[in-house]
Amino acid sequence: MRMKTIFDATTLRGRTLKNRVFRSATWMGMAENGCVTDEIVSMYQKLAQGQVGGILTGFTSVVPWDGELPGALRFFEPEHVKGHKRLTRAVHDCGSLIFLQAAMLDTFVPSGRAVPVNALTLSDFANIAEAYKKAAILAVEAGYDGLQIHGAHFFGLSKCLSPLCNQRNDTYGGSAERRAKIVLDILQAVRLVVPNDFIILIKINCSDFTEGGLSESDFLTTSLLLANAGIDAIEVSGNYTSRPHIRAGVNEAYFREAAVALRQITTCPILLVGGLRSLDRMNALVDQDDITYVSLSRPLLCEQNLIARWQAGDTRPARCISCNSCYHTEHHQCILHKGGKEEDAWDLCSNRSRRPAQWRPFFRCHKNENSCHCHYGHPR
Repeated sequence: MRMKTIFDATTLRGRTLKNRVFRSATWMGMAENGCVTDEIVSMYQKLAQGQVGGILTGFTSVVPWDGELPGALRFFEPEHVKGHKRLTRAVHDCGSLIFLQAAMLDTFVPSGRAVPVNALTLSDFANIAEAYKKAAILAVEAGYDGLQIHGAHFFGLSKCLSPLCNQRNDTYGGSAERRAKIVLDILQAVRLVVPNDFIILIKINCSDFTEGGLSESDFLTTSLLLANAGIDAIEVSGNYTSRPHIRAGVNEAYFREAAVALRQITTCPILLVGGLRSLDRMNALVDQDDITYVSLSRPLLCEQNLIARWQAGDTRPARCISCNSCYHTEHHQCILHKGGKEEDAWDLCSNRSRRPAQWRPFFRCHKNENSCHCHYGHPR
C-alpha cells in the first residue's frame, strides 16, 4: 500500500486541494481600517505560489459590534467584499484554495460593550449566529472556498466553550454539550445559506491548559458533536500555542496526542497545527497517525516557499527557530527573513522593552503573565 504524504491531492466537498498543507490562520496586523491592502494580497499570493494547498486568512472579525483589534480584517459589510475578491482571485490564480477565518474578538453585545459569557442573553447568542450567517453569504460572494469558525485561543467563541468563562445553567452552558451549542448554531446557520461545495471548518482548543478551563475530554465531546453535525474539518490547536524552542525531530507536534485521540472517535478530516518543522514528521503524522492535513504558521512566515522547496527535493527542516520574535515585529515579520541573526531574534523575544509600543496592551490575557499559557508569547 502506498505511503501517504503531505503532497497528496485530496478533496473536501468536491473541491480539490493540491496537497495536505494548510497555512494556519496567522495574525499579521496588516489591514487598514479593517480592509484588505495590496500588501495582504501580495503576501497571500506568495504563499500560494509557494505551493501551500489551503490558506486560512488571518483573524477576521465578522461581528459588526465586535471590539477592534488594530490591523485586523473586518468582514461584515458589502463594501468589504471588493477587497476580498482581489485576495481570493490572487490565490486561486496560483491553484490554491482560500478560507475566511471568521472570528470575534470577545463576547461583545450590539451596544459595543464586552460582557462576560454568563451575561449574554439568548438574543445575544442568536445575534452571533446571525452575524456568522451574513458573513458566510458575503464570503461566497467574495469567492472564498470555505470558512473557518475560530473557536480557539480564548477569543469570543473559545470563551463560550470554556468552563472557566462559561458557568451558565441554561441551554448554552452547564456541560460540554451545552457550551458547544453556540458553535453548533453557527454551523447550522452557515450551512443553510452556502452552496453544497462550500467548506466549513472549525479551529478549537484541545485544552485551555489553564486550571478550570476546557479539558481534553470537553474538546473530544465538542468535536464529536461538530463532526456528527456535518463540520467538514477540525483544526486541533490549544491555548498555549507558538511554543518556543521547537526543534525538528525532537519536540515537534505538541498537540499530536489530542489529534490522535480525536481520530479514534471520528473519521472527520483533521488539521493539526503546532510545532511542525520537518517533512519526515509531517509525513509520519499523515501516514501513521491518519491526520488528514498539517497546518503551518511560523514556518511559513520564515519561508513562504517552504512547500515548494520540499517538493523540489530540498527537504531540510523549516528554517524557523521558534524564537517567536515575529510576535514583536511590525506585521509579524520573521526577523531571519528580514536579514537578522538568531541572536537578534532571541534578544527581541526575551527583551519586553523592545516590543512595539502599540502592541504591549495585547501581550496580556486572563492569567498572570508569569503563569500564562495563552498564545501571546508571554515570558515564562
